Amino acid sequence: MIEGWRDLERSAVLVVDDDEGVRKALVRFLEHENHTVLAADGIAEARRLIGRHDIVVALCDISMCGENGLDLLAEIKAERPDVEVIMMTGNTDVQSAIEALRRGAYDYLRKPFAFESLRAALGRAVERRRLANKAVLLQQLEERRLADAENLQEFLVAMATMIDAKSRYTARHGARVSDLARLLAEKLGLDSATAELVALGGRLHDIGKLGTPDAILNKVGPLTREEFEVMKLHPAAGDALIAPIRSLARLRPMIRWHHENLDGTGYPDGLPGQDVPLEAWIVKVADYWEAITARRPYREPMPMELAVATLRSEGGRRIPREVVEAFLAAIADSPVALPAVAV
Repeated sequence: MIEGWRDLERSAVLVVDDDEGVRKALVRFLEHENHTVLAADGIAEARRLIGRHDIVVALCDISMCGENGLDLLAEIKAERPDVEVIMMTGNTDVQSAIEALRRGAYDYLRKPFAFESLRAALGRAVERRRLANKAVLLQQLEERRLADAENLQEFLVAMATMIDAKSRYTARHGARVSDLARLLAEKLGLDSATAELVALGGRLHDIGKLGTPDAILNKVGPLTREEFEVMKLHPAAGDALIAPIRSLARLRPMIRWHHENLDGTGYPDGLPGQDVPLEAWIVKVADYWEAITARRPYREPMPMELAVATLRSEGGRRIPREVVEAFLAAIADSPVALPAVAV
């Protein structure tokens, strides 16, 4: 196994906060967690540290005396896009935090927050950086004809495992979508290699949710308009994550376009139905079925009869009718399609 990426836990975490008490408390906690920690009381000092040190994550307050953390975020993303940024915000500043996510922040923590929340967010940010580094490395290996199946499989499994760990409500979502997508691909008469490719696309369709805050994924109740806009970022984010690996190019349409609609009202690209490939429709219908038949924080799973009627109502409107009918025929009497009620 070729190891071409650094041990990111040994890279520095930068804390930027003008409140000395908060800053010192964060430094003590992070040092106790065995991180190398740098601290700044404002943007000027943060800028100096970023220029001199190998920083993997910046933990930055949004509202500082006379300064706006969003300005530092913009500088980091322009000059050091590999640095993951977690914003800290007061309870009255959530809109700014959501704006930060749109501008490239990895996550936000609402003050006051538990150290356990910081530990979890920091761990995910480090892991995403590691996976991004692996993706670049694998591309380099591929170009040198050194990439092997073991490296690629490890990368894919790591991503899928991270997705499953994000929320207890969606812990089996990717695996079930994969099984359902394979079932439909076989029903449509696709060859075995393509069926396996579609199953892999189903397994990884939500990789972009690695960057979706847990507070949104696990929210009990409907998302606000702003929160839904953040959720809608995940298809493009997932596509960007695997884009450096040319051997995964055939997965990209399934990852990027599994939320497009037949009538062109989907996201992220608003494609007209004729521009969406069959593989993406397969993953979309499998994803839709799994979502309505699984328990979520805000509702129970739909009974089978209602789920069938609900999916059929999407035929010809958001999903090609022939794909819907083929799916319903494929899942008839299949245990894979039964509602997932265990959480």
